[in-house]
Amino acid sequence: MIFRAAGKMKNSVNKIFRRAGLVGILWLAGCASLPEEYRPQTVGPLDDGQTNNGVIIQLVARNRTTQLGQPVVFQVVVRNISNHAFWIPHKPPQGFFWTFPDGRHDCYFFDREQVRYFSKNDCVLLQPGHEIALTGLVDTAAFSQLGITEFRAEIDVARNTNPELTPCWSGRAFSNSFGVQLVPYQTSR
Repeated sequence: MIFRAAGKMKNSVNKIFRRAGLVGILWLAGCASLPEEYRPQTVGPLDDGQTNNGVIIQLVARNRTTQLGQPVVFQVVVRNISNHAFWIPHKPPQGFFWTFPDGRHDCYFFDREQVRYFSKNDCVLLQPGHEIALTGLVDTAAFSQLGITEFRAEIDVARNTNPELTPCWSGRAFSNSFGVQLVPYQTSR
């Protein structure tokens, strides 16, 4: 009888320690509450963008509201924020990334080159404080969600092998985020 009571007490103590241990593990692991997935909530620009080797990119949508199925048209402004001039392609390769209203991500890719020979006809000498404006568009025909979708642009310029164009900017740079409200497509009557 004494052994039975001692056994029951031992089992109760073990259960308490197991429960306390499980709570402690969950607390230490941070699993007690999971972070909520990011969902776009702002229409318009969200930040200033990232700088990279004297370049900053600003993304602006021509319309902050676009009908689903219609292209979102952007102006991608590449500005020289350094204190010296450099060569950069007139039309650097650009891509777009976006976050749907439900938090899913997608993108539009382009072929990336590591090195390339750029001629003076391919490039512009961008003075400090000057900028080039590019047009970019993202077709929303395959999009299925209404609401705010957040976009970012990227340029990726290969290293120039032409010794006559120095300095020549190369690398990757990302724009600010920009939210666009996607609304149902409306046909005209």
